[in-house]
Amino acid sequence: MLFNILSLVSNALIFVLTAYSVISFYVKGGDANMKVRNEKCFEYFTVDSNILAAITSAVMIVFNIMSFSKGGFAAPMWALVFKLVGATAVGLTFLVVVTMLAPFAEKGFFSLFEGSSFFMHFLTPVLAMLSFVLFEGGMRIGFINILFALIPTIIYAVVYFIMVLIVGEEKGGWNDFYGFNKGGKWYITAPVIIGMTALISFGLIALHNLTS
Repeated sequence: MLFNILSLVSNALIFVLTAYSVISFYVKGGDANMKVRNEKCFEYFTVDSNILAAITSAVMIVFNIMSFSKGGFAAPMWALVFKLVGATAVGLTFLVVVTMLAPFAEKGFFSLFEGSSFFMHFLTPVLAMLSFVLFEGGMRIGFINILFALIPTIIYAVVYFIMVLIVGEEKGGWNDFYGFNKGGKWYITAPVIIGMTALISFGLIALHNLTS
């Protein structure tokens, strides 16, 4: 019962904090490295991954509530895999920020954790990963599900490639705000990012199975 309560609290926080962060872009604009307004925020994987995590948490909340009558947490495999996908996506956001972006930020490492970016770059990812690993056990998950966890990263990578390299900022595309094509090295960055996604998913599944 305790784990179900902790899972419910975590999922509720993820949903509420993400809703607050997205609304903030429309009310006051973004923070840290995402100082944009309105729908332009959706160009960032940070925002997209957090929204995905919030959706998976909303689904999990339904099973959290249903589980109270069962005396412990219980959710179908598809819901657990869906939560894995969301946790992996925000896990990638967290890892990229702390290893590739924050160390080179002009205003210092912690400048990327200002305002609502603290939620999207740190708190939501940590809550999503910890709740999946510690509080939502019961069934072991096969490592084949890493393939599902790769889907959001691959989709975003394709869109980013098209908007940055093919369309280009001059023609209405995106600038290389993540620096993934710095020095024309996109062909190195892309497999590294996809590899990081796979490793995060592998780690989450392994740790989840240890508690199940």
